Amino acid sequence: MHNYKSYTTYIPLLLLMLLPSHIQAGSMIRVLQFNIRYMNTSDGINIWANRRQEVMTFVRNTEADVFGLQEAVHAQVQQFQASMKEYAMIGEGRDGGTGGEWNPIFYLKEKYELKKSGTFWLSDTPEVKGSNTWGAACRRIMTWVILKSKETGEEFLYANTHFDHVSTSAQEKSSRLVKQRLKKYAQGLPVIVTGDFNCTPTSKPYAMMLSQDEAFPMQEAWQHARSRQGNEGTFHSFGRIEVSKRSRIDFIFLTPDIRCLRCVTDDETSHPCLLSDHVPVYADIELP
Repeated sequence: MHNYKSYTTYIPLLLLMLLPSHIQAGSMIRVLQFNIRYMNTSDGINIWANRRQEVMTFVRNTEADVFGLQEAVHAQVQQFQASMKEYAMIGEGRDGGTGGEWNPIFYLKEKYELKKSGTFWLSDTPEVKGSNTWGAACRRIMTWVILKSKETGEEFLYANTHFDHVSTSAQEKSSRLVKQRLKKYAQGLPVIVTGDFNCTPTSKPYAMMLSQDEAFPMQEAWQHARSRQGNEGTFHSFGRIEVSKRSRIDFIFLTPDIRCLRCVTDDETSHPCLLSDHVPVYADIELP
């Protein structure tokens, strides 16, 4: 007579051993992307002073492992640092040093070790601080880090940027430069890119971010997530654009070796005030 209990003990183990390696559980990371809107005194009821506490509360409650901001000026960066001491920050202003808007990266200090980092300018002279070419209306930058998990030893590259809002040529050249640089820095590591790209999924700069022809292929978290939550559009101009007409311009890009389990655009109606003129986006991802 067969021992049924013995079979039931070993069959799950056997099935686990037969699973392809690419669907074995990897390290889970929550990454948040958020254009918080700079400290514009002309924003009326939506000035930063009226939004600051709710923004901080939202970001803290998201419990992101890493997050990137756009349009943060130095005072806002300092406020995040003071409020969220569990995170380390990397970045600088687009004018160089503390000047201008930042694309800062925050990561959990207890979870990750910083291996490398840097900021470069989206221009013909990426190493020249404050440089601006290609017909861009503003100086633009990308900040990047390579982080190592203190628990598993896994490493990945995370980069954060904000493309120009006027020049399509600058957006296209930024896509090419970004991917060339990240391929050089990553050396085969998984790559996560967040940002306000000021272009939609039907645009050429977006296609270039995905293309194998531009250094290496990527995929967009929202498009490839196993589950999605929220409205697709991410820019609403402090509620002045109705939901059906909003553009999706804030993205989380991933190399194909990273799986996106869930991607969420926040429902701004759940807060006492509008957090920004953009909707924050976060994703739960799994490293290879």
